[in-house]
Amino acid sequence: MKLHIGEWISFHQLQHFVRIHENLGVLIAFLIPFVDSFLGIIPLGAICATNVNVFGFWTGFLATYVGSVLGTTGMYFLLKKTGAKWIDRFIPQKKKENASMGWLNNSGFGPVFLWFCIPFCPSFITNIFASMSKIRPIFYISGFTMGKLVALLLISFIGQDLHDFIEEPMETILVLVAILILWFVGKKVEKKFMTQRANNE
Repeated sequence: MKLHIGEWISFHQLQHFVRIHENLGVLIAFLIPFVDSFLGIIPLGAICATNVNVFGFWTGFLATYVGSVLGTTGMYFLLKKTGAKWIDRFIPQKKKENASMGWLNNSGFGPVFLWFCIPFCPSFITNIFASMSKIRPIFYISGFTMGKLVALLLISFIGQDLHDFIEEPMETILVLVAILILWFVGKKVEKKFMTQRANNE
């Protein structure tokens, strides 16, 4: 039975593709999430699970994380700089003013961080809306950078050995603690930034 992760590819096909290009080493593990940040075809969770299974926990996790963060950042700034006209063709003005846009316009680090902590959140679509919103780039980028760290660590733990993850509650506790710490640090940075901005004004 094939586990399909999209209209064009199954999990086994993705894993097979990575294995036959394994001679490229960590480069292939980095390139897949990086390129997919611009395409949004394959769920990031499936890419991470594949890389962890093929290259091992730390190599697979780090390659996926770095590739995804750099790709998402690049796509975000590309859309901010050149994507306005392209977006206007596909997204009507009414949709730009919907609840999703309102949420992003009024968001800081915290909500973005928690959203990207969800392993299978639609980051490609979120990136498009974020590029059209009024959210400060520093809050959006720091939010998804730390959020993706948590989400991909969680996927890597589960993808490496689901049985151990269920049987060892300490791993779950550590993940939850990491989420709280990163959220707390991010909120402190956000508060400091807003205070400095208020003083400058």
